Amino acid sequence: MIELLAAMTVMLIGIFAVFSVFQAGIVQIRRASTVTTAAAIADSEMENFRAIKYEAVGLASSNVTSVVGGTYGSTYTGQTFYKTDSAATTTLTSAMTASQLTIPVASGTGFPSTGPFLVKIDSELILVNDRTTTPWTVRVVGERGYLNDRDSSYYGAAAAHSAGATVSWVQKVDVKACGATPCTNAVSTKTVTGADGRSYKVDTYITWRQITNSGTTAGRLVKLVSVVVRDNTSPYRVWARVSASFDEGTGS
Repeated sequence: MIELLAAMTVMLIGIFAVFSVFQAGIVQIRRASTVTTAAAIADSEMENFRAIKYEAVGLASSNVTSVVGGTYGSTYTGQTFYKTDSAATTTLTSAMTASQLTIPVASGTGFPSTGPFLVKIDSELILVNDRTTTPWTVRVVGERGYLNDRDSSYYGAAAAHSAGATVSWVQKVDVKACGATPCTNAVSTKTVTGADGRSYKVDTYITWRQITNSGTTAGRLVKLVSVVVRDNTSPYRVWARVSASFDEGTGS
C-alpha cells in the first residue's frame, strides 16, 4: 500500500509538471498570436500613410492636444516617439522684417546643433538651414513661411516679428483635419478590431526628423511616422511598434 501511494505521488508530480509545460505553451501561443495580429494592424496603418500624398502626412494639433489632455494622455506621451513643440525655446533679440533671412536669437541652447530644422515665431513656421553662427540663416525660396506654397493661411505667411518674440523648436508635423486641402483624416489614437476579434489601441506619432548620411552630414527633413499598437485595456501593454520615414523628394 505504501509503495502504491509513493508511486501515485511520483506520477502525480510528473503529470503536474507536464501540465505546466502545456499551460506555458498555450500562453506563449496566445501571446504570439496577439503579437502577430498587432504587427499586422501596425503594418496596415503604415500602408494607409503610404497611400496618401506627402503633404497630407501629419496629425491635427487639436486632435493630439485632446488626447494628451485626456485620461489616456500619460500613456500616449510615455512613448519616446512623442515630441513637443516646446522642447527648446528662445527669444528674438531684435525685431524681424517680413523679408529678413536671418533670425537674431538670444540662445541656441536645446535646439539642434545643425540645420535643417523648423522653428515657429508667432504664427509663422521657418525652416532653418544653418545655425552654426548667431543669427541663424533661413532658406531663400521666394517666401519665408515653410510650406507656404501649399497653404500660407495655415502654415503662416512671412510676417514681421517684434523683439522678444518667442522662437520655438517645432517637432510635430501639424496638418489640419480634413475639410480643406491639404488635410488629414489620421488621428493620434483609436481603437481597432484585429483579425482575432480582439480590440487594440492604435497610437500614431508623426514628427520631423533630420536625416544624415554615413558621414553624419545633415540632410533634409523627413516626416517620421511611428505606430504603436497596445492592449485595449489598462495597463495598455505594447504589442507592436513600427516606424517609417516619408521623404518630400520621393513623395513617400
